[in-house]
Amino acid sequence: MSRKPLKITQLSQALVLAFAAAAVQAAVPAGDAPLRVDTSALDAATPVSRLIVTLDAKADAAVLRSELDRAGAVFGRRFEILRQLATGAWLIEARDGAKAGGVASFAGAEAALVMEELARSTAVAAIEPDRLLTHTLTPNDDRYPDQWAYFRSRFGTNAAGAWHYSTGTGIKVAVIDTGITPHSDLDANIVGGYDFISSSTTARDGDGRDPDPNDEGDWYEIGDCAADPNGSENSSWHGSHVAGIVAAVTNNSFKGTAGMAYGAKVVPLRVLGRCGGSLSDVVDAIVWASGGSVADVPANVNAAQVINLSLGGQGSCSANMQSAINTAVNNGAVVVVAAGNSAANVSGFTPARCNNVVAVAATTTTGALAAYSNYGDKIDVAAPGGILSTVNTGTTTQVAEGYKTLNGTSMAAPQVAGLAAMILAEDTFTPQQVENLMKYNGTAALDCAFDSVKSCGWGLIDALHTLRAVGEGFNGDLIASPSPASFIKPKFFENANNYFLAPGVTELVPNTVWGQYGANAPSSMTVKFKLGARGIGTVIDPKKYKIELLAPNNSVVKVLHNQTSAFTYTQTVNASAEIADGLWKLRVLNSGSANNVYIDSWSLGFPGIFDPL
Repeated sequence: MSRKPLKITQLSQALVLAFAAAAVQAAVPAGDAPLRVDTSALDAATPVSRLIVTLDAKADAAVLRSELDRAGAVFGRRFEILRQLATGAWLIEARDGAKAGGVASFAGAEAALVMEELARSTAVAAIEPDRLLTHTLTPNDDRYPDQWAYFRSRFGTNAAGAWHYSTGTGIKVAVIDTGITPHSDLDANIVGGYDFISSSTTARDGDGRDPDPNDEGDWYEIGDCAADPNGSENSSWHGSHVAGIVAAVTNNSFKGTAGMAYGAKVVPLRVLGRCGGSLSDVVDAIVWASGGSVADVPANVNAAQVINLSLGGQGSCSANMQSAINTAVNNGAVVVVAAGNSAANVSGFTPARCNNVVAVAATTTTGALAAYSNYGDKIDVAAPGGILSTVNTGTTTQVAEGYKTLNGTSMAAPQVAGLAAMILAEDTFTPQQVENLMKYNGTAALDCAFDSVKSCGWGLIDALHTLRAVGEGFNGDLIASPSPASFIKPKFFENANNYFLAPGVTELVPNTVWGQYGANAPSSMTVKFKLGARGIGTVIDPKKYKIELLAPNNSVVKVLHNQTSAFTYTQTVNASAEIADGLWKLRVLNSGSANNVYIDSWSLGFPGIFDPL
């Protein structure tokens, strides 16, 4: 299946580059057919450590192993098979033969030679680099900068970096709650659903169970509820808020908020209405959500792989609740439960104290256990508790769509459910493996460690580190986590969305930096920005604009332009005093009258970013 290895040990760098260029030219086929040896993404400055190899239909993993050993002997490296992709191709990684377990990388030209050497085998149908997507995904949703938990690596969920690996595409998350309201930032990610409220009084829709999960409002007045006879509450639109945290539509033209797993779909199941909901309705919804059968309810054609329960009450875990949870888990669903907001030990609350669930506590912007959050040995992980998301503006019945920040473990749980969806979109795992991956790759919280009285389990989830662990082949079976030093740190971050600069208005243009693991920004960071104007022949007057670079803590790192006669579009900035990870911003003031000028794009470049920590 192979030919005699090519000897490259005596090739000069110039010859290597020439050979690589010739290989690229020779590999281009006629028409739009895919390249067999796809070097189109290679460049001299970007190292490559992973390749994707597609084998001929007659070849198998054993043949691939033989070819990798052959190529490894040529280049003095070991090539390891990481996993098979859904397409049938194989992901391989170069390892340093002199450093056990160390990841090796090749410069662009040498990577082309490695690919050509492997492609000399007739068993290889195609080969390409495992491309690092270096453009930071800064959503263009206008309220994204208010969703601090997504882009902060410290005390947040580190979701912005994780979106380069997974957004939960193909996974369904059941939100068992108050139902759903029409909302343009949600509708495209809602599928199926059911109203499981059996009491027409609780449901407010004139009947019992039905296929319509529309939230009719859960407000109540004095005397309505036996549990709160002297109280009254406005409608919470709780289910829509939770659903938006899981999977609000993202990158939808400067609208609203971003969802944690915005590639996933939400299956809304209504169980809570006026004064709450019954356990019997909840347990039926849990079973049905996972694909189980419920009498007199049609089969669920949108069985969920993840179930979110941002609900609960005092008491032990009942036999019915545990049975429903066990059925869901046996059907392959990850069951995520809010710990509760009573500032008490979770052992006294259901379903958070049940077995086979991922119980979620809430933390603050400083990583501390939230004052309201339940705690204790039954807690598995934590997530931030104050999140901006989708709601309706009505105080009783629906009026108009809107957004609101709510606080509670109800808001922490859907972030964990979203991460579970992101994990499952990458590979097949059992519910226990998903739970373990989130626990083993999280961040220890500040004041609620395992052995503290107010424990929050394994601490804050870290979406980026968890998804990278999945990519490294970790499956949650062992208490282990990859070291940040094994990861290549991205070097380029760009927001290419257009932000119009209205006269007299200060515009904040965000750009998310991720994957630096607490390191400070470099002393020679490259900042580039580009302005554009709508309309032929428009001249932009630099004297009308002030542009500042803001660090994630909103301090001014440098005034890039201050109403002088010419723009300097590329500048080097010493940002070494600033933590790198987080939401950087351009603050732009238009003091003129032009209303057709916009920031076309801006970027941050980190030199030497591939050095390990």
